Amino acid sequence: MHISLSAETLFFLQGIPITNSFLTSTIVIILLSVAAILVGVNYQKLPSGLQHFFEMAYEMFEDLAVSIMGDKGRKYVPLCVTFFLFIISANWLALVPGVGSIGFWEHVHGEKILVPFLRGANADINTTLALALVSVGAAQVYGVKVSGLIGHLKHFTNPLEIVGEISKVLSFAFRLFGNIFAGEVLLLAAASMLILVTGQETASFGVVGGLIQVPFLMLEIFVGFIQAFIFTVLSLVFISLYVTHESH
Repeated sequence: MHISLSAETLFFLQGIPITNSFLTSTIVIILLSVAAILVGVNYQKLPSGLQHFFEMAYEMFEDLAVSIMGDKGRKYVPLCVTFFLFIISANWLALVPGVGSIGFWEHVHGEKILVPFLRGANADINTTLALALVSVGAAQVYGVKVSGLIGHLKHFTNPLEIVGEISKVLSFAFRLFGNIFAGEVLLLAAASMLILVTGQETASFGVVGGLIQVPFLMLEIFVGFIQAFIFTVLSLVFISLYVTHESH
């Protein structure tokens, strides 16, 4: 059983390493873009299917934004819903059979390991760090728009406030990464349980391992939703700290 903290490089494009997690992120973006186009082209007053899911997500966070910031919170909903849809799609795509289990064999330090073609996007710290930087950075940009540059900088007269912003990025990134990566390890351990216990590999163990995974898959579906929801709600809260201070 091989577990890698970092995403594996599949190939290089103009000298830039393309990892399996980056490939998964690209697939998620393409799928969401296609879904958005289909919903837009086939828009219905009585939503169903994908349109219903998108509208439910939007209305859920619109209600939250209004409850936190008032009517002005509506303008920040599109960004936050984008976070939610990307994160939950990436989390659930990582649970699709074949993701993390289909790839090519490679010899590393004399050990034969499987390098999967696809890996959970949020099981790569680079992805979650990028999301965290966009979230915290957007809060700063919105704060400057509302208060002006000088007014916004007044929030950081105390050095601890700067440390707090850095800790927000790290907290965002490592919380999402840690939960999703731990889920992947859990699923791998469940699938390999009999092999680890007996020290043998047979075809029947693969079937049994798949059955053992089922309850853990249900758990990871729930965890994938919760992590996407928490990230989005915290993004709304952090934005509200800089755009509603005048009313307090």
